[in-house]
Amino acid sequence: MTGVASLITRADDGVDLALHRAPRGGAPARATPLLLVHGTFSNRNFFLGTSERGLARELARRGFDAWVAELRGHGRSGEAGRRSAWQFEDWIRRDAPALVRGVLEATGAERLVWLGHSAGGIIGIAFAGLGHDVSGKVAGLVMAGSPAPTGLGALQVPLAAAGLIVTHVLGRFPARLLGFGPEDEHAGIMEQWMRWNLSGRWHGDDGTDYFANCARVTVPVLALAGGGDWMIAPPKLCKDLLDATGGADRTFVTCGRAQGFAEDFNHDRVLVSGPAREQVWPLIAGWLEQRFA
Repeated sequence: MTGVASLITRADDGVDLALHRAPRGGAPARATPLLLVHGTFSNRNFFLGTSERGLARELARRGFDAWVAELRGHGRSGEAGRRSAWQFEDWIRRDAPALVRGVLEATGAERLVWLGHSAGGIIGIAFAGLGHDVSGKVAGLVMAGSPAPTGLGALQVPLAAAGLIVTHVLGRFPARLLGFGPEDEHAGIMEQWMRWNLSGRWHGDDGTDYFANCARVTVPVLALAGGGDWMIAPPKLCKDLLDATGGADRTFVTCGRAQGFAEDFNHDRVLVSGPAREQVWPLIAGWLEQRFA
């Protein structure tokens, strides 16, 4: 990771979480840092790139202070206790506040922008909707391929159910074997996530309704959907999640041929591909530059 500086921040249950700072370019520095958060089955390379061409590096070249997080159990972040005890909520309740604090303490900034792909965007909006002191440090949200729990399709339901069974039997979700990503997912995290998707509700163990809480999110939000992402995050569900927020500054873009893009982007290619570098990255950068100094 040429030029990347890394540090460790610690969640309140003792799990060490890695943060990686993309090297800044020659553009004038911007005061509001960015926290980029990957989704399931992934790690820092989603945003940093394996050939130094990731989105985080591009945003840093434009003057943004871009920090790439790794969620517990991924990349260089640690593990603690019984892995089966972990749940998706730990990403929201434990990792998110620790990562936000880590970036703000390292930079001296008061607030940051959360940029998440897939589950990374959902973690961000669920965290921002909690409405406590640390979640109030989120000044804006960018979500790419992050769907609302408002309706799985006829094919998605049996696939989600099958995924739940496989995860329970194996004690993990075999993402590498299935070609879904570079890292397997822990059983407890996947099982809660699959149950939420099948039920159509993001209800925490204490009764928190994370989807209803999205109405508390009034900061600027940019939501992107791949025009060809019909399986994981169809455009309608990504739009539903944006519509659940309560702010006035809400922007939704379907990245597909009908909207003038080079392709109907799928779930990953909407941020990680040559055409994304040419068309989607400038869109994100422009949105950020208009709103955050």
